[in-house]
Amino acid sequence: MENRKLHYKMYKSGKTWVVAGICTISFGLAVLNNNVQASANESTEHVQTVQSAESNSVTVSGASGTATQASSASAQQSNVASQYSSSVSSSALVQQSSSASTSSSAQQSVGSNAVTVAQQSNTSNSATNAEVNPNNPKYDFNYSPTFNPKFEQNFHYNNPQGYSNDIQSIVPKYGSDGKVQYWEVYYLGTQYPNNFNYSSHWYGLKTTDFVNFTPISNPDNPTSKDNVAIPDAAYKDAKGNSVEVSDNNKNGIPWEYVATGTVISNNAINNKPLFTKDEWGNPIDNDAELSYFSTFGNGGNQKGIYLAYKNKNSQFHPYSSNEIVSSAIVGSQPSTDFRDPYINTNGHQLIMYVAGGLNHKMFTLTSADGINWSHNPNDDVQLDGLVETPNIQTISGQTVMIYSAQPSIQNKLGFTKYIAGYFDNNGIFKRTGKITNLDDGSDFYAGNYVKIDNDTVANIGWLGDWIYTPSIWNESTFPGILHAGSFTMSRALQYNGKEITSIPIEPGQTKLDSKTKVKTTKNAVNVPSSKKVEITYEAGTNKKIYLVRNAHNSITITFANNKMTVTRKEDKNVVKGMNLTLSTSLNNVKIKRVILYVDNSSVEIYLPQIKKMFTLEDIANEKSNQAYSLKTDKPGNVNIYSFTGSVDSNYVNGLYSSVQNRFNKMKSRLGSEASQISSVYYANRNLKTAMSYINKAKNLNGDSTANVYLAMANYYLSNANYWNDESNKLKTDASSVADRYVARLGKAKSSYNKSTKELSAAKRKMNKKHSRANVKAYNNALAEYRSSQKTYYSFVNDVYKQSSLALKDTKRKAAITKRKVSSDNAQLRKLKKTMKKHHSKKQAKKLSAQYKKLNKQVNSSKMAYSKLVKKEKAIVRYAAEISTINRDSKALKAAESKAAKAKAAAKKHKTRKNKAAYTNLAKKVNRLTKAINNAQSYIRKNSSTFK
Repeated sequence: MENRKLHYKMYKSGKTWVVAGICTISFGLAVLNNNVQASANESTEHVQTVQSAESNSVTVSGASGTATQASSASAQQSNVASQYSSSVSSSALVQQSSSASTSSSAQQSVGSNAVTVAQQSNTSNSATNAEVNPNNPKYDFNYSPTFNPKFEQNFHYNNPQGYSNDIQSIVPKYGSDGKVQYWEVYYLGTQYPNNFNYSSHWYGLKTTDFVNFTPISNPDNPTSKDNVAIPDAAYKDAKGNSVEVSDNNKNGIPWEYVATGTVISNNAINNKPLFTKDEWGNPIDNDAELSYFSTFGNGGNQKGIYLAYKNKNSQFHPYSSNEIVSSAIVGSQPSTDFRDPYINTNGHQLIMYVAGGLNHKMFTLTSADGINWSHNPNDDVQLDGLVETPNIQTISGQTVMIYSAQPSIQNKLGFTKYIAGYFDNNGIFKRTGKITNLDDGSDFYAGNYVKIDNDTVANIGWLGDWIYTPSIWNESTFPGILHAGSFTMSRALQYNGKEITSIPIEPGQTKLDSKTKVKTTKNAVNVPSSKKVEITYEAGTNKKIYLVRNAHNSITITFANNKMTVTRKEDKNVVKGMNLTLSTSLNNVKIKRVILYVDNSSVEIYLPQIKKMFTLEDIANEKSNQAYSLKTDKPGNVNIYSFTGSVDSNYVNGLYSSVQNRFNKMKSRLGSEASQISSVYYANRNLKTAMSYINKAKNLNGDSTANVYLAMANYYLSNANYWNDESNKLKTDASSVADRYVARLGKAKSSYNKSTKELSAAKRKMNKKHSRANVKAYNNALAEYRSSQKTYYSFVNDVYKQSSLALKDTKRKAAITKRKVSSDNAQLRKLKKTMKKHHSKKQAKKLSAQYKKLNKQVNSSKMAYSKLVKKEKAIVRYAAEISTINRDSKALKAAESKAAKAKAAAKKHKTRKNKAAYTNLAKKVNRLTKAINNAQSYIRKNSSTFK
């Protein structure tokens, strides 16, 4: 058979790498044996073999189909059954959302002429009942107090046992008064990683503040099955008994490997229950929680989407013994990827968005009863790369689809992205915007979201990546770990009209530990784990920050060319290392303040000026909580804070009073000019915003949402404190104020010029094609032009006022200096007379020294006086040029209007008189334009006048 190509997919779960291959030929698709089973050891050697796109052959080692002895560490592998039907197309096997990230991203398109796949016999998906050692930790399902805490985070949530990844749903739970009592948080976990039959489940938590998380049902025993929300029956103890399925979950668990999904209320449509009983006749509460989730067999093959329900204080129970939706509903696709359902409602039906993975789209399904679903291909959302875990939120009127993605099969880094769009008349999401990263770091993935109010969404993410995070969970790489996986810091997401912004929900009150002024890289600052680090710079120029943990772990943050570029070095133990370099745009903002949230296994970089977060996993290879050495190549201050008590109303109100008092003192010191200073403006604006959230919290007594508002108030108060510090550095003389105005005038002029060009371009485009879009673009450009014009002329007037003040201030200083010159000259003359008298050599030497010193002082005073006189003349000229702009701009506007009319008249009636009138007006327009341009040029070139 000629022109054969192997398309294979690798996925990883628990202790096993699985590779499935499909051979295609020039005559069509030939599917390998339907019962092909393949497994491979998880050794680094095999990983490297599978990942190498240059290899000409793929060899997958086999495993025995007999029962594996638990006591044999080298044989802790499960046999995998992968079945394919003749309808399967190019991609054969996909793991659940978290595992699919690994498998799909590791897939390579390889032209191969030699493929060896070891044949295996089918095995059961449940654990074996073979004789085992009861002391083997893979059957000790309560070992959390004894696991190795090497990767344990300090102020991030850690799963109590095993591994964790995707955040499934965040569900607000309301009291009878309609207030939020708490939020339920479900996430995907692998609680018993040493159990040779790998699997996954949903774990449940409660939180009232997105900082502290407690097990959902049994906080005293975090590893209890009471806290398992959706179990996997494959987990069994040494006697073969299920250790996750609750005693009252008696109808059997039809699914195997639990994967990603969503939770909605049974009465989501018109407050009427979708279901009243399950397949076996068991009652379902009107307000029960319903979960639609994708599943996979414990061998890795897809099993479709199941439905489960949860009555009050119970585990999720199966609604039926079969899947609710299968991938067959979307017909033949390039890939069998069909997973991670997200559901919302339009008021009369449910709408399900299902991740198409390697199909580069989200499938859109609809149902009126939650059972019978239909698919319209025209409603699918087209995207790029491998896509997962969809979620839809509307923030400040802007609807967005947020999802997880990998750029391509070759580029396996995962990111959280979003696109703007809208709901059509049927309540179905339609994409309009471009794809944007929510966090440009590599380790913010598969998060979930819940609406706080119309302007704010709370978010929790998984802190990890499917390239290197799995190897942290590898017993052979880090023996005895048995525990890894945490949440990111929670965030409040908002929309500023252009993009989604992030506000960190800090894990506690901040206490200042140290304050260090750094000048060069010679000044190293020790940064312990579990700290908040604030770096403030004296200027917004290019700069670098170096975080070095040891010879193998370091992070370099570079600000240059309108980008923040982060380079992480981690080249010990983890696969081939975690070395990477990523960048994020700075939105043309010069960054003067950087915040680092440093924990044992992560660093989250936050830029308050643009409200962007950048998340990195950075594992402590040598020892837990190893400190960093921080250096920066530009002068600035490094403040290190600890997190202490909770951010409650007493703390926030006290902090507000403190910051407000600082602001009032600073404002009093700066006097009448305070209202004209940008830092004062920003301090005041942050104070007002903080107070608005404090008031919102007050109005929500007994509602957990108040805690989110207090966290946001805490954030804005820290910003206000920063701007208070900036204001306190300012000079208060008239010249320094004028200097600040000149700088602002330059920015306003630049903006004005830009908007003028954009208006002209929009007008030309509209005249060329009078479409609705072009007219709208022109109107937007016109509005921007008028706004920037108004701002520019406002600053022109302000600079003129400040120039007058600066002129008075300069004249006063010049007068003082002139008097000093006169006084110094008088003393000099007196000293000359004294020196002419006869003195001893010693006294003459002393008088000579006094004369030289006084003469030097006189010359210095003369020079200072000369500079002040020169500055005085420059300010007079400066003010005159400002007057020219003000005066001639009005005249120019009138002349341009008259010239346009005269031109039209001359064109219509070509008389000598009309031509002369137009010529004279055109000359006037040119003369006024030239005068204004000269004045603006002078202002631009002499902005240093006030320095």
